[in-house]
Amino acid sequence: MKERIIKYQLAQPKDFFAELGKTLPIEIIGTELTLKEELGKGKMKYIEVQEGLWAQQIDYTLHDEIGLFRIPKNTNDFYLVDFYLSDTEIIRCAEGKTFRQSFENVNMVLSSSTTASKALLPKNQRIKAFNILISKEWLFKNVLDDHKSLRGFFSCESPIYLSENLDYKLKDLLKKIDLNQDNRLTSISNVIQIVDYLFIRFGSRPLKEGKQNIHPNDLQQLMKVRKVLDTNPEKEILLNDLSGIAGMSLSKFKRLFKQVLGTTPYKYHLKNKMEKAMETLKQGNYSVSETGFLMGYSNLSQFSKAFKNHFGMLPSEVSV
Repeated sequence: MKERIIKYQLAQPKDFFAELGKTLPIEIIGTELTLKEELGKGKMKYIEVQEGLWAQQIDYTLHDEIGLFRIPKNTNDFYLVDFYLSDTEIIRCAEGKTFRQSFENVNMVLSSSTTASKALLPKNQRIKAFNILISKEWLFKNVLDDHKSLRGFFSCESPIYLSENLDYKLKDLLKKIDLNQDNRLTSISNVIQIVDYLFIRFGSRPLKEGKQNIHPNDLQQLMKVRKVLDTNPEKEILLNDLSGIAGMSLSKFKRLFKQVLGTTPYKYHLKNKMEKAMETLKQGNYSVSETGFLMGYSNLSQFSKAFKNHFGMLPSEVSV
């Protein structure tokens, strides 16, 4: 069948559901959207955490591809925080022994109402996602009083893209959110904790108003690079290789990477490596030296030094 095309603007969930209902065979009951059989199987559900703050879960499989095209608004009245999940398995062999460790990567991208974006939702593939929608009014009233350095940046009407890699503690919070269960208070608490964490992280960046203009295609290329880094924490990856993956000159790649992800590719890769090392140690399946080897270190002292620089403790001090 022909690919379906949906054009939309950022809006509160009930309005977004209504827009989808104009062109797609769906059923909307309250805060839940269910796909009809001709379209696929599954649903979308949202809750209003507070007035101006919503959380939404998505879990469905489509029979046909859907192209989603976000049309930019003239003002930044909403900010959408999308969480992306992917899996990584590290396999390394030494002295006849095979070491395996699996991880779930969780990254997020915050984008504003004035941004344009495009996405292709594949057919016959289960799609599970989670996002948080924040109104500008809620943001200024509930968050930016504590982060005054960000007020000027979020007052602008320029397109905003910011990305952050969640640490192992925040990943656990995200996993506990289930809008389909009777744990509404827990989900609400976790959503607010995640929002607070993200803006603390944004507050540590030298964000400047009007510096966020980036083409959607460039953003997609940066997300490809991020996936390469997330799925290969144990490998040494050269900047020239990463800029080649992005299809950019080295100078443009370094500038846009730091603009969107708030750090350099090297520091991002190192943080990712250390967070995965912490997860491995917490699980208790491997020793400190084996964990260092899994993360690509051939020298235990180098691993221990890098770990202590990141967490303020030695890997041997991590409690299971």
